[in-house]
This record gives sequence, C-alpha cells and structure tokens, in this order.
Amino acid sequence: MPETLVSGVRLLESERKRIEKLIEMGYHKNFADFLRYAVRTKLQEFEFVFVRDIDFEIAKKEVLEFVKKKPKVYADEIAKELDLDIETVIKAIDKLIEEKELEVAK
Repeated sequence: MPETLVSGVRLLESERKRIEKLIEMGYHKNFADFLRYAVRTKLQEFEFVFVRDIDFEIAKKEVLEFVKKKPKVYADEIAKELDLDIETVIKAIDKLIEEKELEVAK
C-alpha cells in the first residue's frame, strides 16, 4: 500500500456546511472522502505541469520498457505514466519504429 500522509485543514464554517450538505446528499461518504476527492481532482488539473526533462535516449529507453510491459497502450498514457511530455513520447515511438524496436499496432 502506498505511503499516506494525515493532514489537517482549516475551513470556513460556510465551507464546512456545504461539504456536510454534499455528504448528506450522498455525494461523499465523509469529510475525508470529500477532501481526498477535492485534492485528487485539483492535482489532475495540473498534471501537464509535472513532466520530467530528461535526455531523449533515456526517454526512448523508458518508453520501450513501458511498451514491452503494456503493449496495447496509447502515447498519452505513456506520457502520463512516465511523466514525459507527449511530444517526446511520440518522437521516441517514431524512432523506435524506425529502429525496428517497435511495430505499429494493426
């Protein structure tokens, strides 16, 4: 199981009431469930920011290793999982196909 962090948060009374209403309406199980959802949703908005700046040859090797483990995968999924920008992933795939390390899916 991944390591977790327990953290407190200070909310306005009006925010607490709005969250409680959502819980009562069945949108969330409890405060912790709401907060996890809110944090994960916000983090997804910024996923494009978290890309690694690595040497192309290293990126190409990582892409090849990833595709070997999960052959039927889209470039955007590779980019997301490896924290690489989509342009680098597409260039790596093209180069790997050119070098006959990968084949185009049919």
